[in-house]
Amino acid sequence: MKYPRLFNKISIWILGEADNSILSPDRMRKEYLVRFLIILFPIIISTISLDIFRGPDVFTVTRIGSSLSVALCLLLLKFNYYNAAIPILFFGGSLSVAAALIPSALYEATSGALMPLAALVFFAAMVLIGLYSNQFRCALGLLVIAIIFDILELCFNKHITMAVINARFGVIILHILALGINTFLRHYVEYLNHIAEARRIMNRYLEKLIADTRQDSHDRLASLTHDLRSPITSIMGVQALLAATELTEEQKQYVDILSRSNKLMFDLVQEILEPEGREQENNEPKDRLFTLIERAIGTYRLQAQAKGLTVTIQIPKNLPVPDMPKSKIIRIIENLMDNAIKYTNQGGINVSAHKKQQDKESFLVITVSDTGQGISMERLKEIKEGSVSPDHAFSTSHGLGLRGAIEAVSLAGGSLDITSTPGQGTTITLILPL
Repeated sequence: MKYPRLFNKISIWILGEADNSILSPDRMRKEYLVRFLIILFPIIISTISLDIFRGPDVFTVTRIGSSLSVALCLLLLKFNYYNAAIPILFFGGSLSVAAALIPSALYEATSGALMPLAALVFFAAMVLIGLYSNQFRCALGLLVIAIIFDILELCFNKHITMAVINARFGVIILHILALGINTFLRHYVEYLNHIAEARRIMNRYLEKLIADTRQDSHDRLASLTHDLRSPITSIMGVQALLAATELTEEQKQYVDILSRSNKLMFDLVQEILEPEGREQENNEPKDRLFTLIERAIGTYRLQAQAKGLTVTIQIPKNLPVPDMPKSKIIRIIENLMDNAIKYTNQGGINVSAHKKQQDKESFLVITVSDTGQGISMERLKEIKEGSVSPDHAFSTSHGLGLRGAIEAVSLAGGSLDITSTPGQGTTITLILPL
């Protein structure tokens, strides 16, 4: 149930902010009580104002006593005296009604008129106090007071008949029944509190378990990347020694490709081992996009040449690098190049880029197109939905590289679009923020 914003503000002012986002049963019942009293208090005050104009009666005592009980209860709740606020509310309200019960029996006009209201108030007070107090003596005290006033009202009543006596005994039985309902509610609320406490303990245990699992995974990953870094460093050392020897121009080209690949592999391992390096990377001067693309596709040129494919780059040399880690851009381009070469048997692959403005923001548009076999509409849908099934033409491909590229671009605040015609080729367009 939604309450007006003012009610919520007053509830928070009286009870304070909740400890957590999940409300406990205790917090919920306190909020319901405060909101009910916020509605009840002005109603009682307005009825007292009417008494000022038309003159007091036996009900005026009830209204004044009830308003004082409600005001004092809210004040005690504000200062966190919950155990005192609840008895004052229920005992004060019940005694206010009872205080007018006996005088009303002395007057002909009001004789017995207040008795049904008093019986209902005592019954409701004994039942509801079971929700807000776990002290049985409070409910028992209300029952004793109710029975005493039931008997006193009967003694002062001028119109005693057998029917009146039977009705008063029926009211006493009703009040005793209220005590039974009170006992059930107290045990039920206690049961709910036990469940809430068990849930809090379970949540703390799960949080600790998740934290321990994450730490264990991090430690394992750090250990693995640390172990990988040593052989990669050795390979880079041997490659450097090889580059220092006399080589042919073709061999120098191969060694250069090997050097860039080793450096990329080392950077990837370093990124996993030391994530803060990503922030340092962003603070370094940015490379040009042309240089970064050349570095990414350098290894794949040889694969394309082996299949008789041409690889062309149409990128202005002054274009900057998008606002994302360079290692991630290289991985995305490598994924796209790998797929393009794998699915293209003749023709070639073209990589182009240009800058565009949209809504006062700058974006970089990178396009990788091939003349390969293309992608069917059904498979394109599977790739975008992340439910890619194995490709029967290439059993080793599951489209995971392309799907990973889509997710990486999305996390960087960009988009990846795929257009393809089966038998004619595929064009993949990356739009990345600068």
